Amino acid sequence: MSGKNAAVTAFRYPYVIGWTGEAERHRLIWVPRPLSSVRLSYVDSRPGDYELGVLRLRQNGRRAGRPDFTTVNTRRQWRCMARSWCQVCAGSAVDTETGRIWWLLSSDQGDGGDGYTNAPPTCRACIPEAISQCSHLRRHAAVFTVAECVPFGVRGDVFVPGLPPLVPFAVNRVVRFDDAELPHCVARELLMRVVDVREEKATDH
Repeated sequence: MSGKNAAVTAFRYPYVIGWTGEAERHRLIWVPRPLSSVRLSYVDSRPGDYELGVLRLRQNGRRAGRPDFTTVNTRRQWRCMARSWCQVCAGSAVDTETGRIWWLLSSDQGDGGDGYTNAPPTCRACIPEAISQCSHLRRHAAVFTVAECVPFGVRGDVFVPGLPPLVPFAVNRVVRFDDAELPHCVARELLMRVVDVREEKATDH
């Protein structure tokens, strides 16, 4: 067998996934909000804790420990969403010819109409690899391009205002940016509304 035929493409861990060594624990407190009510904060507040008016989950970005395909790193997921980066390679997912953004979703997530998603874009070059490495996507892959995406809300843990913020009363709840619960939430993922969705054919390489 020739070296070319024997070569095996190395597995790439997607840029967006979380790693077990990235988890951190930081104590939460309630702080007064201007005009009324309270909002969550970390005891040792830092610049960058809040984005789009919501407190984000703190994690380090060292990618230490083991890859955990059931989670994403909040900062990397947020970065991919906000900058239209590919969740696999962290390159741009914007098509250079059309200006549209490539997006890979599961066909059982909906009918492809305008809506919101917690899955970041996937660039055209990485789509075949992403499908081949995920058994669910091999059965249910749906490839789209979208004209634009705009922040819709977050998926996060919601606490009861005023009570000690030790245990959330709702986990992984979808909270819109216009929702009154936003100040009481620790965001794990940014949700984007995708606009002008067009189904495309998966590309092979």
